Amino acid sequence: MPVLTEDNSGTLGETSEYDLKIEDFSGTFEQKKAAVAKFNLMDDLFFSVVMEDKAACEYLLGRLMGMNVNVIENKTQYSLRNLEGHSAVLDLLVKDDSGKIYNVEVQGIDEHDHEYRMRYYISLMDHSFLKKGGQYKDLPETYMIFISKFDPFKLNKIHYEIKQIIDGTNEQFSDGVHRHYFNTAVNDETPLSELMQYLVKSDPNDNRFGGLSNAVRYHKVSEKGVDSMCEPIRVMFEEGMIQAETRGRAEGKAEGKAEGKAEGMILMINNLLARGNSLEDALLIAEIDEQTYNKYKEINGSC
Repeated sequence: MPVLTEDNSGTLGETSEYDLKIEDFSGTFEQKKAAVAKFNLMDDLFFSVVMEDKAACEYLLGRLMGMNVNVIENKTQYSLRNLEGHSAVLDLLVKDDSGKIYNVEVQGIDEHDHEYRMRYYISLMDHSFLKKGGQYKDLPETYMIFISKFDPFKLNKIHYEIKQIIDGTNEQFSDGVHRHYFNTAVNDETPLSELMQYLVKSDPNDNRFGGLSNAVRYHKVSEKGVDSMCEPIRVMFEEGMIQAETRGRAEGKAEGKAEGKAEGMILMINNLLARGNSLEDALLIAEIDEQTYNKYKEINGSC
């Protein structure tokens, strides 16, 4: 796996739907435990923390791909930089003992761009993995896995595998990239559907899912595990990221105005800059480009 910039600060993703208060994550163990209990594996932050566990990664990938996966390296909230364009933060990047690469993304909201997002992520990963002077054939076999709360193709299937076929034949064409879409919206009571529903519920008392269940239980029940979940949230509060994002979204939705979101984003980025982050890193964490940032400054009347 190439040396890339790791960004563990993450973003709220779907966690902002909860009424988060900093005292919930810095009080007694029971208070923190109750706060963490609200999260599930379809939340970016909880997914990232749980997937730091190799056994959890191996179980999830093995069940999704239907094969044994021996994880050598796993990184969460992993930053892929593009100095001349748009960068990306991957939810989970994994390398196995045969050199295969896996990227797993969890998505709650249908932004109607998932196929283009996957295409772009593939291009960034290829750029990162092909060393200078290397041969194209040296590119690793790559599995792109997209897990969503919605049915991305509206065909009432839990799993979609995207294959390329040579026109006029039944022959498959392969460039070494395997594209898979899973969703939690369709429930057909199959074993795969049970796994998808577990991602949504993430019940610490449900022991049916091997290493994945063990990791969820650890982070929701044990004191060390709960603390490891609370710490990044406390950091996000300190950086103003939670107040900024939740206030910006709430004002934007409730009032139907751009000012709420603009003020929230400006506050988030200013706090990140004050903590020593570069503008590029701050924009990457906030998941906006510089043009949008400048637009928000104009809306907010910032200098």
